[in-house]
Amino acid sequence: MTEVAIRPLARSLAPLPEESLPGYLLRLSYRLGRSPARIGMLSGLSGMHHRLPGDYLLTLPTQLADAFAHTTRLSSAEAQSLTLAGSGLASAYAPLGATRLVQGRNHAAARSRWAINLSSRFCPQCLAGDGSPVQSALGGAWKLRWHLPVVFACLEHSNVLASACRRCHNPPNQPPGTERSGLLMQRAAAGLHPAQCRHPLLGSQSAMVGPKGCCGARLDQSPGKPSAMPAKDLERALALQLHINQYLFPTSSQPADRDRLFFNDLIAVSHLIKFSWPMGASLLHSAHLSSLIDDHVTAVVQQLDQQPRPGPRPSSPWSAPDDPAQCAALLAAANELLPHSHTGEAELRDLIQPLMRAALARLTPNLAASFRRMEFSPALARALARKINGFYHAGGHRGSKRRTPSRECLFEVEHVPALLPLSWMDTHFFTEFQDLLGTITNWNSRHLRRAASLKLAEMAGGGTWPECAQALSTPWNTAQQSLKAVKRVLGSDESREAFAQAVEQVARVLDEQPRRIDYANRRSILSSWHLPGANWIDICSGLETLRGRATSPGPAAATALIWAQVTQGDYLHSPALGAIRSSGRSTAPVVTTVNQILHAAKCHRGEKAKLADRLRLYADLLADTCDRSEGSPQGAYPPFDLQLVQGDSRTTLFPPDQAHSQTGDAG
Repeated sequence: MTEVAIRPLARSLAPLPEESLPGYLLRLSYRLGRSPARIGMLSGLSGMHHRLPGDYLLTLPTQLADAFAHTTRLSSAEAQSLTLAGSGLASAYAPLGATRLVQGRNHAAARSRWAINLSSRFCPQCLAGDGSPVQSALGGAWKLRWHLPVVFACLEHSNVLASACRRCHNPPNQPPGTERSGLLMQRAAAGLHPAQCRHPLLGSQSAMVGPKGCCGARLDQSPGKPSAMPAKDLERALALQLHINQYLFPTSSQPADRDRLFFNDLIAVSHLIKFSWPMGASLLHSAHLSSLIDDHVTAVVQQLDQQPRPGPRPSSPWSAPDDPAQCAALLAAANELLPHSHTGEAELRDLIQPLMRAALARLTPNLAASFRRMEFSPALARALARKINGFYHAGGHRGSKRRTPSRECLFEVEHVPALLPLSWMDTHFFTEFQDLLGTITNWNSRHLRRAASLKLAEMAGGGTWPECAQALSTPWNTAQQSLKAVKRVLGSDESREAFAQAVEQVARVLDEQPRRIDYANRRSILSSWHLPGANWIDICSGLETLRGRATSPGPAAATALIWAQVTQGDYLHSPALGAIRSSGRSTAPVVTTVNQILHAAKCHRGEKAKLADRLRLYADLLADTCDRSEGSPQGAYPPFDLQLVQGDSRTTLFPPDQAHSQTGDAG
């Protein structure tokens, strides 16, 4: 950087409130009688070919900001306040905060995300100034907020912004042909008022051109005719802009991070309405606003239907409407579908789902995938999510589409067991539900309990059913079998609704519990646990008929049953049976023994029933040890005291429906 580049200018200007960097350069260059390119060179902003990169509108690198501040006699904070990041708008407007413009190359992507428009909208009255000597001579501020697609109206003057020159009908900073977008158009042109149109005119229009072949029309002069928007629609647009401004400029009572996904939701629903139009026309109740969206959607649909051709690519169908009135109409329709406009998620889902299906039918697969990758608020994500048989659509075996919990829960996935305990079913599954199903057999009860646990996991943690199964340490194919079985059992909409309501009752009780069991912690501690031999000897003490015979229960069967009780899981998925499978041996003998113990517990007869009681007591001790443990399996081996068995108590912890008819590795 040369010495002249960092020398302070003889005269400078104080920035106006909310003034943008390109607007400041226009006013300063006009005052000094130099071109914006010359001012950029003197202040260190110009790079190769004296370009003024468009990414400087977002933020100024620290070294450049310091040099610019020194040259223009500003403080570094004042220099940065001319940018979207330095003014705080980037932190308040989520799409902009996630945008990185590197030498202008990501401008198209930024437009498609509704992050920024380099070509500013404008209010003619604001550009005319406030009547002060400085603004009368140099004009008012080109405001930073006008670069945001969600700003379409000026509340100070109660009008919809303009986006194009009234003479040449071109945007004020959209370069023709293939020229790369920069901070300013015609940056080398000197002598133009800051509010004059800088768009070049050629051919038959050349007779009207101003300096350097520019249009030269004054953008600070209103067309002289009233707004074409009816008064009622204008009032509605201004009210919406006021609502949006509350998020862009939060007060001390409204922190900047309040509803940080508001703009994501607003833009996403705007896309939904655009791509499903005219299905959402009923949201507006205004023929004029509907016609504005019609005009915008017509061009978008034509673009979607066109086959790719060589040459310059058209603008993205995801971009915001260039016309502020069209943008106001589209956002007004979207605002009617935001979660804050509805009292219940069921109502929101009923409105959203038809639009979603219509939009995805119009979009190509890659565009539909782009929509699914967007980040939404939990309420909107739940309304948008496609469901099949009550669960998030898995999109194939393991394709994840939505990680949003399907319900606002106080409990977490860790508090959900792999199989819903029978005590929970007895409490929360209503008699009417059981009447709908008919007789609940041992076969379908296990599937219902597993499906209920999967649904609870989806409520608390989100994700598709394969992801929920993974969170509960349930094999994917086992979860699939249970869901297929439940689909057959719950054959009617009435049955599926009753099932959903029953699981909702369980979720409510879990929310209200002050102390919840961490089943994930229990599963983790017991992931490789086996019943110690000394404990097994103590448990079998006095049960002489169970020792030494070929058909007598062994430690593996006892380990599987204890593990199932502590974790409320399926004993077929216990570490004991998993170790047997890994060794290549058959699990049939152990499965048969487990079923015999469960059958004896059901009949309350014989020494195997006594063994079931003792295993229940040991499981209680082990569960308490796990809950007091900090995650290490060490110490998860409580001693067994035979005196805990009181008389011939036959209170069993292993319900009869856990008995399986299988004698092998089914699961």
